[in-house]
Amino acid sequence: MGIGITEEHRELAQAVRGWLARAAPPQEIRKLLDADAPHAPGVRPGYWDGLAEQGLLAVHLPEKHGGGGGRLLDLAVVLEEAGRAALPGPYLSSSLASAVLRTAGSHELVRGLADGTRIGAVALGPGTLTAVESEDGHLLDGTAPPVLSGADADLLLLPAESATGTLWFAVDAATEGLTARPHHGADPTRPTARIHAEGVLVPAARLVRTDTTRVRDLAAVLLAAEACGTAARALHTAAEHAKVREQFGRPIGQFQGVKHLCADMLVRVERARALAWDAARAADEETDPDVRSMVAALAASEALDAAYGCAKDCVQILGGIGFTWEHDAHLYLRRALVARQLLGTGDTHRLRAVRLAEGGARRGLALELPAGAAAHRAAAREAVAAARGLDPKAARRALAPTGYAAPYLPTPHGLGAGPVQQLAIQQELAEQGVKLSDLGIATWVVPSLIAHGTAAQQERYLLPTLRGELLWCQLFSEPGAGSDLASLRTKAERTEEGWRINGQKVWTSAAQWADHGILLARTDPDAPKHEGIGYFLVDMKNTPGIDIRPLKEITGDCLFNEVYFDDVLLPADAVVGEPDGGWRVARNTLGNERVHMADQMTFDTGLEALIARSGELDGACRARIGALAAEAHALGCIGLRTTMRQVSGLEPGAGASVRKLVQTTHQQKVAELALELLGPAGAAGEGPAERALHGFLMSRCLTIAGGTTQVQLNVVAERILGLPRD
Repeated sequence: MGIGITEEHRELAQAVRGWLARAAPPQEIRKLLDADAPHAPGVRPGYWDGLAEQGLLAVHLPEKHGGGGGRLLDLAVVLEEAGRAALPGPYLSSSLASAVLRTAGSHELVRGLADGTRIGAVALGPGTLTAVESEDGHLLDGTAPPVLSGADADLLLLPAESATGTLWFAVDAATEGLTARPHHGADPTRPTARIHAEGVLVPAARLVRTDTTRVRDLAAVLLAAEACGTAARALHTAAEHAKVREQFGRPIGQFQGVKHLCADMLVRVERARALAWDAARAADEETDPDVRSMVAALAASEALDAAYGCAKDCVQILGGIGFTWEHDAHLYLRRALVARQLLGTGDTHRLRAVRLAEGGARRGLALELPAGAAAHRAAAREAVAAARGLDPKAARRALAPTGYAAPYLPTPHGLGAGPVQQLAIQQELAEQGVKLSDLGIATWVVPSLIAHGTAAQQERYLLPTLRGELLWCQLFSEPGAGSDLASLRTKAERTEEGWRINGQKVWTSAAQWADHGILLARTDPDAPKHEGIGYFLVDMKNTPGIDIRPLKEITGDCLFNEVYFDDVLLPADAVVGEPDGGWRVARNTLGNERVHMADQMTFDTGLEALIARSGELDGACRARIGALAAEAHALGCIGLRTTMRQVSGLEPGAGASVRKLVQTTHQQKVAELALELLGPAGAAGEGPAERALHGFLMSRCLTIAGGTTQVQLNVVAERILGLPRD
């Protein structure tokens, strides 16, 4: 998914992508890159009038000032596509100028930028520029730092140091004493410029009521949005090449090193998109300037580095051809490095975000449901009230018969609720302070029984399970078949009495306490890997021949178990579905999926503790905390975006896969840093360090349980990017 996830934004992105392909095709961009003479300053791109006609210069500006009536998020959607197309020229710089003038209330100046009669550019710092007040305004002297597209601009927004602090001015490029000289080294398709002022008189009316923080925040949001497009283009180029480039007789995308690198690029792109999306939203709707700044800094830290890193990785995957001038890969790299040089590297923004977070800035994420949700809440109110004041287990017992304990399930076990109704019920539960105990593994058991179980199995197990009266365990993994469940060897032989089970399972959570288990066993050893597998229900308490041996983990706890089956006899009705169709049962997902998105703050308690200590730490540790803050907020944003897609009736997209890959390593890094900061006390592992040590050791299972990170990367590369299977 791109930055924009609504239907309107997807249509906007598609329209812009098509228009850019016609107005600024790659061969035209190559002419700028390959030109013997550099682009002449002040000459407008051939597509500029078309941009104005399409309304793309003013998509984010109010209608009364010549704009399209949109918001900064609309502009972010367009800029992502411009970044993907490597659009040359001053579109980003002029858009930034109009965004700054919009927030400053300089409406008359905005009009010229909105209709395309003028081009704007913004200096991101004063450099050596100074301003001295005079009778008619201010006199500017000095040189600004490199200004993106500064030589193409008719109107320059320049900051200058004065006796009263930094002031901002809107200066006509043709003003006497002002010179602009383009630099063509880093990115010939969109050069920066040296802006020098020598006794430049700026009238008092051209003083812009803004501040450097606001300008740099807007620049961070817009550059982050464009960087998402650059990163996505680099990812697409690399993945498409990996599908067709052959080495050693097969596509290089089949090699796990290449496959994992492409998958990691996708994760970086999606993380950056989520942060850029929320930063654009916050720029318009967030009233706390510190929160706006923090979210903008988090977006810039991820997106600028994602573009830079993905562009480098694209060159790597392309190999020798990626190192040639003829291939466009270096254009993405040039575009990415210029953005980082102008605005700062990722750590610059991470340190700023941590400083703001330490001061109390927090961004809450809330989901606004459509108007129809009110009726669902009203319908739920009386049922939920019956569980008010009960503990989570009792609340589950009370609500299970009503369907409100699992509304996503079909009736009579649930309500057959779609995403909006599910979320409305969650809001009502939260409003009344009702919490339900977790079903654990039963969350996966129940849908399988509904879809494939017999009437007798459903009668026996479903309601007691939904009431929380039965604890389940999952008997899937084996010593020789961890993530590769199709390779399992536990045998299920049909007998006159039922099924005889022999084999071993491992990594089974809660087996020593479970009432029942779901077991995968091979019913036909001669069938292909994903066939000849049965899905069985096992009474863990009353079945002879089951030997449960707790596994002592590196923490010293015994949450996992080995489970041995020695001639275990299961009744004939223990099998769910067809005897050889267990793989389909195990992979079952109902169309009525669970949807969950509670309003939330995105920093958990572990990260909050690190932020609270950040003031006493050195810059390197603070930057690491900033990176963790970016990951945490990205996870929250990805979750919210995924839920919003489901509410709108779309598939959830790559969000779930990306969240797992980011979440598990994020938790590990939080635990590692918490222990590391204890210093020598962490080696003792006593007192306050005992919990930190346990947290660190426990975190090592996160990238193993439920499918290792490496297997998940394969899944992402193959199912989402379409790379060839091993």
